[in-house]
Amino acid sequence: MFAILGTVEFDLITYFDGLEISYGADYAEHALIGRKPRLQHVGDKLDEIKIDLVFHASYCKPEAELLRLRKAVTAHEALSFVLGNGDYKGRFVITDITATGRQTDKSGSMIALEAQLSLREYTGEDAKPRPLAIVSGSSPLPLQAQLNKLAVPGVVAAIPAVSPLSQAISMAKGALTTASQALTAVAAVRQLAKSDPVSALARLPGVSATVGGALPGLGAVAEQMGGLKNIAVVASDAAQTVQRVLRVRGEMSSITQNMASANAGNLLSVLTSANGAIQRVDSEIRGATLPLARMTAAAVTRQVAG
Repeated sequence: MFAILGTVEFDLITYFDGLEISYGADYAEHALIGRKPRLQHVGDKLDEIKIDLVFHASYCKPEAELLRLRKAVTAHEALSFVLGNGDYKGRFVITDITATGRQTDKSGSMIALEAQLSLREYTGEDAKPRPLAIVSGSSPLPLQAQLNKLAVPGVVAAIPAVSPLSQAISMAKGALTTASQALTAVAAVRQLAKSDPVSALARLPGVSATVGGALPGLGAVAEQMGGLKNIAVVASDAAQTVQRVLRVRGEMSSITQNMASANAGNLLSVLTSANGAIQRVDSEIRGATLPLARMTAAAVTRQVAG
């Protein structure tokens, strides 16, 4: 599982053991005469995260990445933490780092390095204000434009334009999730066809429609992501995402065409042949995880100027 802290990319050691998050609340205790004390909630505790991570020479320079983390500690810098699925966890400071070298080459250069990080939630303001988020050069969304006109100076602030980058990321995650769910339905019908082909055949038109319904969204994502090619910070990741989304769309279109020819005689064969496509789509979706996470980090940390 990939994650990004600030601009540092890393891989969690395992999906479950590599990330530990703790939440809590603070209570003041008031003594009472002749009775048990009474608790009063005074606020939430700062979130704390412990991470076991891996840097490997196959996708980064381990020593350089560790040095960047050390600099973040000494600079007392708050960093945005984004999981590989694009889930933004908030801004954190690094309170502790422990690093262990696991593999070196003949010259002593680090190939694999494991590290343990302790993060604590940061709720203060940056010493240097972050730049404004991206603002599209085109007109705002209709509803947004209407609300901006109604904004009263000093009372209701105008709503900022939605970032094209944020729109593209949101669309991509939604479209890929829809594609994954559609193919789960295909797998379920294939399993049903083994024991009850009549029921599976009856469900096939609905499943086919579900798979076909995911295609327009994938096409829209490719078009939206293609519009980010002039933004240097995310151009490479956007291009990777476009390629993977188009391959997902192609595989799903092929599945839809094959299901259209299914009948009682070849139903199981048609659904079984879709298994390879399902696996390829799953691989493409997982491959899009890291570029989407990097783009999310760029949007969250305001690295892109409009």
